[in-house]
Amino acid sequence: MKALVAVLSLAFGAAILAQTAAPKPSDHNEKKKEAEQSDRLRKLSRRERKSRTERLGDRHQDFLADVTPILLSAEIDNFLSLETDTDRDAFIDDFWRRRDAMQSTTNGAFRNAYYARLEVAKAQFKRTDTDRAKLFLLHGPPSEVVRADCASLLQPIEIWKYAQIPRVGTNLRLLLYKPRMSGDYRLWNPLGGSMAIQELLADDSAAASAAQPAARRPLDESASPYAYINRIQLECRDGEEIMRAITSMVQGRIDLISLFEPRLDPEEVQNILRAAVIADPNAPKLNAEFSVRYPARDGSRTDVQLLLLVPKSEVTPAQVAGAEVYTIDVTGEILRDGNLWEKYRYRFDFPGDFTGDKLPIVIDRLLRPADYRSRVKVTDASTGAQALVESDLTVPELFLPTTDPVAEAAPAETASAEVQPATPAPPKHELVVEETRLRIVPPPDDIVSGIETIDTVISGQTIKAVEFWLDGRKIAVRRSPPFSLDLDFGIIPHPRRIRAIGLDAKGEPLTGDDVTVNIGTDPFRVRITSPRVAPHLVGPSRVEMEVSVPDGEELESLELFWNETRLAAMYDGPFVQTVDIPATQGVGYLRAVATLKNAPLPPVEDVVMINTPAYMESVDVHLVELPTTVLVNGKPSSGLTEKAFKILDEGRPVPLAKFEYVKNLPLSIGLAIDTSGSMLPRMVEAQKAGAQFFEKVIKRGDKGFLIAFDTSPMVVQKWSPRVADMQAGLARLRAEEMTALYDAVVFSLYHFQGIRGQKALVLISDGKDTASKFSFEQALEYARRAAVPIYAIGLGIRANDIDVRYKLSKLSSETGGSVYYIDQARDLQRVYDEIQEELRSQYVLGFYPAQDVKPGGKWREVTVQVTEGKAKTIKGYFP
Repeated sequence: MKALVAVLSLAFGAAILAQTAAPKPSDHNEKKKEAEQSDRLRKLSRRERKSRTERLGDRHQDFLADVTPILLSAEIDNFLSLETDTDRDAFIDDFWRRRDAMQSTTNGAFRNAYYARLEVAKAQFKRTDTDRAKLFLLHGPPSEVVRADCASLLQPIEIWKYAQIPRVGTNLRLLLYKPRMSGDYRLWNPLGGSMAIQELLADDSAAASAAQPAARRPLDESASPYAYINRIQLECRDGEEIMRAITSMVQGRIDLISLFEPRLDPEEVQNILRAAVIADPNAPKLNAEFSVRYPARDGSRTDVQLLLLVPKSEVTPAQVAGAEVYTIDVTGEILRDGNLWEKYRYRFDFPGDFTGDKLPIVIDRLLRPADYRSRVKVTDASTGAQALVESDLTVPELFLPTTDPVAEAAPAETASAEVQPATPAPPKHELVVEETRLRIVPPPDDIVSGIETIDTVISGQTIKAVEFWLDGRKIAVRRSPPFSLDLDFGIIPHPRRIRAIGLDAKGEPLTGDDVTVNIGTDPFRVRITSPRVAPHLVGPSRVEMEVSVPDGEELESLELFWNETRLAAMYDGPFVQTVDIPATQGVGYLRAVATLKNAPLPPVEDVVMINTPAYMESVDVHLVELPTTVLVNGKPSSGLTEKAFKILDEGRPVPLAKFEYVKNLPLSIGLAIDTSGSMLPRMVEAQKAGAQFFEKVIKRGDKGFLIAFDTSPMVVQKWSPRVADMQAGLARLRAEEMTALYDAVVFSLYHFQGIRGQKALVLISDGKDTASKFSFEQALEYARRAAVPIYAIGLGIRANDIDVRYKLSKLSSETGGSVYYIDQARDLQRVYDEIQEELRSQYVLGFYPAQDVKPGGKWREVTVQVTEGKAKTIKGYFP
């Protein structure tokens, strides 16, 4: 009771000091959004909104009417500013995608749920734009509704209970009341000033016979919350429920905006307009010459190359780091049969000393043969000057000279226009010269070990032999088809680089490809797929890229560089660019950099060297990083400086090249849990503790995966940033069969290949290995190479199981982790807390090995000394 009074006293005291009327939730939301977006999106007047809405077709008017309860003011203006039905349809798809993200659903699940709820809401509530209707539409029906009866003291009240609302909280009680002279309920705002309390009280006429009318007088500084608490609890039939709801909303600081609106980044609202081809009538005009050609085919699709020439004299350069750069933004749409087929957005940069009179904007799209319409908006990023170019495209099907295109094209040419006057003739077939290309067929499995056949695919007539390289060393030449080679990758799945180079009849290199196998399962990757090996590349050249984005994330941009000069930024796939490789001597490189939207993960990149010898030997200057925890009296210490550390490489001091104290950085964590038959009595507790671990540890920007192992390891949940995915995976675990502990170590650590930043593997087992194909020594070597801290947890392992304890301790200590021995799975939570405390508070030390330390050498022991406490880190490295 006293705690409840204290909470309410603070809330009511703040309300007294505020002395302002409680705003309606809708008013509060509107003001906040207006402040955020006033300088980003022109607001339409009521007259403009009405006029533009009336001009919409029935389908889009129906959309606006249906989603008005959950549509933001900025989104209304955005939607009504669009010029074509195709853009409006794209907006609708994006609208539901954003609502899926807000509700933590996928694949249009929220859209389906919303329309089902809309029918119920129309029948149940007077209007669909009221607070009750909005709550119902956004978050579904409450688990329980309490209709409080306290007419002598309070206005009509409903308490809606929710077990969980994403991004708001759990075990929620939301208090809604019917204001005086109002027809429907309103969500109570606990932070609305003195009137927030006054609004809940019954009006004077209804409470004239109340036992303590003084308690209902307008709130002043002398008013005590005791009077309200006592009267509500004594006089109201549901007094306890009412007080719980008030307390819940006060303590939880319920954010009304989170309840009624998505946390929409204002920049995202603006990006919707950027991605649409909308001409600004007030923008200065640009001239742009347009042409189209079809230079190549890609499987069954044709490369459609759009060329726009913009006079350099009409574009204003910007100053970037002391240099002038012409920057052109491009937004485009491809329509088919009047519907949006695809859209794209690029940014092109040209140096200030560009020699031509016109800036060439080259856009490559891969389209199947058909008739399309292209709409492209070109904008000078400095002045806003624009050109809008529209053109019909008849995309042909391309054939190689060895086929008989005349015979195949005959039906199209003989089709009678009189018979089918409304049907356009199919695109004509065209001949293309087949490009000389070589591709390595990627191995079918993620993990490559043992003997594997490396196959290649050749196009063109000039490749007469294929040279194979492995990890920088030439190992074989195949001079007749099939151009393939059997390679032994060994038992342990180490990263291996394979390169295949196509040679002409004189043995000169023409083109080639390279792939790296056993690179882990990091979901965020970028790769330049073509060219990969280019010993003679000059002039306009086609560059193809591919990006893999983690679940739940979005790509912000993919930038393409020639050396250090940015050529283009792409925002939508397919990621194909035609770039002009200068005819200069010397080696150059293409670099692709991918960045995620609103994510703490750093960008990733891929680099391809151009115009190099067949295989240019590279020197890898390897920075050895040591994630280090310093324990003082058993607790992580955070106040040390660089001078407090000393690194010994094989006993010799080495200078620190990197020193950083990191706290709460994005964490990549794997949980490998023993599901062998001996775990059966502990399985339920282990599942529960694992779920609590992920719920407590995984924060924004973190990701995790789940491995189960019995006779063999298997992925239960791949890398994911969502706690719900991990919990669902844990629920599927079953205990049976034997224990492949060492296989689980190797298999789990493999998933960390290519992962940067803070990382750790938590390994839970209750016994010794009985089924692995890998030995302990092989697992230990792999753990040393992976350099991922292993936190081993032994469940019920007896003190006399010396061999088991030694091996778990060795795996942990060599990698900078820890080992724990517990008797019951319920003790796991304590262990998890200690692990998280370590991982969230570490020093990252780095050094470069001495020049006489050659790559590929043996394991080297590293020691970290510290002036106070004890340093925990990896025990060594492979150069």
